[in-house]
Amino acid sequence: MFALINVSCIIKKHFDTLKEDAKFRFIFLIFVFIPIFLSLLLVWKNKLLTENTVNTLITAFSIFTGLLLNVIFILFDIVGKSGKDPSFAQKKKLLIEHLYANSLYALLISTIVLIILILAVIIEIWKNDQPILLIFSLVVYFSVGHFLMTLIMIIKRLFVLLFTQLEDIKEKQMKVR
Repeated sequence: MFALINVSCIIKKHFDTLKEDAKFRFIFLIFVFIPIFLSLLLVWKNKLLTENTVNTLITAFSIFTGLLLNVIFILFDIVGKSGKDPSFAQKKKLLIEHLYANSLYALLISTIVLIILILAVIIEIWKNDQPILLIFSLVVYFSVGHFLMTLIMIIKRLFVLLFTQLEDIKEKQMKVR
């Protein structure tokens, strides 16, 4: 029954791509420790969620969700075209596979953050007791930090992919001349 919404394969594939590219301590530092540290720092500085903050985050994550869907479709298109190109290097295929898994994971995190934020609006979290607001703030800040670290990684991988592709195009043009 829950097989339709089981997203564990997305999470597993994302972490598999991370393990191929980095050591565990760096993965933990970037994707767990930094978001936890930033969320604790914000809560310690008494920067708890407000109605305005929640509404702003809902808007931002709605935009990120749309952008990530576009990235996923662009990657899907590249994969479709790469099958026809014999010069498409194995490294590029691996990079696209990693980008695909990372983008789907970021889309999943974005969706989860949106659900949490919509719940915060429904229960008007900023009007609740301090402990509940504190926990919600920690969870949201951690999720946002984790998402941003993942997004930065995706941007870096897109940069490498696009510039590699541009270099290949330049090489082909030089051979034609």
